[in-house]
Amino acid sequence: MTITKTSNFNEDDVRDLRLAFDPDGTLESDLREIWAVIKDGVDEDVRRFWRPFAGDATPYNLEQDRIDDLVRRDIDYTELKFTGGLNQKLIGKMVRRGRASSMDRATEIAFSAGLLRSYHARHARLSAALTGKPATLTRLTHSLYTLYALETSVLLNGASLQRADQELADSAEHRSKLEAIDRSQCWLEMTIDGTIVTANRNLLSLMGYTMSELAGRHHSMLCSPEDRASQDYVDLWANLRAGRFVQREYRRRAKGGGDVHLQATYNPIFDQHGSVVKIVKWATDVTAMRVAEQTESARAQQFRQEAETRRKAHEDTLSKLAEIVDDIGAVTRQTSMLALNASIEAARAGERGKSFAVVANEVKMLSGRIKDATSTAANVLTYGQQSIRL
Repeated sequence: MTITKTSNFNEDDVRDLRLAFDPDGTLESDLREIWAVIKDGVDEDVRRFWRPFAGDATPYNLEQDRIDDLVRRDIDYTELKFTGGLNQKLIGKMVRRGRASSMDRATEIAFSAGLLRSYHARHARLSAALTGKPATLTRLTHSLYTLYALETSVLLNGASLQRADQELADSAEHRSKLEAIDRSQCWLEMTIDGTIVTANRNLLSLMGYTMSELAGRHHSMLCSPEDRASQDYVDLWANLRAGRFVQREYRRRAKGGGDVHLQATYNPIFDQHGSVVKIVKWATDVTAMRVAEQTESARAQQFRQEAETRRKAHEDTLSKLAEIVDDIGAVTRQTSMLALNASIEAARAGERGKSFAVVANEVKMLSGRIKDATSTAANVLTYGQQSIRL
């Protein structure tokens, strides 16, 4: 998919121009003769040439200071054309003017029209000065418009050079972008019926195929049997043939049988008539990300299962502890009853039951402490059971 474009244009060579426009070698002397006649009106010619480019009312919107500078330079340039002789320096100036004129078609037309008006004005002055010399007027008129033809030819070539350079720059930028994509992504080029035409190295490496194994085969060979048979796959190609861009994540099958996950865009390519002529697929391998997600999901599931097992074990432990606390509570209540009965019997015994009353009182106090501890343990168990349910 590399796009290359080379320019067929070169700057005009003064030797070629002399052969084409001045085979007799008389042009330079004729131009100097013309200059002596027309030079007084050149200032006005040049100002008239640049007038359409000045001010907000024109599409060029050049400031007056810029126009004044162009006028001064153009007067010197005009004198050089008529008196400096045909040389490569002059031709280079013409080429640069041609390049400047090619910024858009309107500027190019304005340059051409302004140049023609300038030559007509100079011919009018030449005709007025040579009314009684028809042979001289004919000779110099021919030389004047020979210079016009030469200048126009060089200007057009300069404009062509500028456009060619711009195309080369655009092509280089476009090629650089494609190469960057080619290095970082996979791509696959197919006909509109899904036949594989070519693919880049990234895709071949990812899918495990050589180009000879893919070329001429249908894209479906890269899909699993269930994906090939799915309505989604049928709809994909129907949309592409209809010229609709498609983007989403797809599962594809590598040569070894493993799944490959691609974040892909399928792009219909149109000809100048708007008809789909090929399909180009750009894709990024996201298999590692999907595997990582699946691994993390499995780990999370395992963690949930382990947590559930621990919760049940904890719940069982708390349940058993609750039973123990209940048993201790029952024993505590019975001990309290025994201590109360012992106190009653000690009171009946009088002096003989004092020592027994001390023991009964200690048992009662111990029973109270056990009751408090049992109540605290019950509260802790209740909190633990509630935390499990949350």
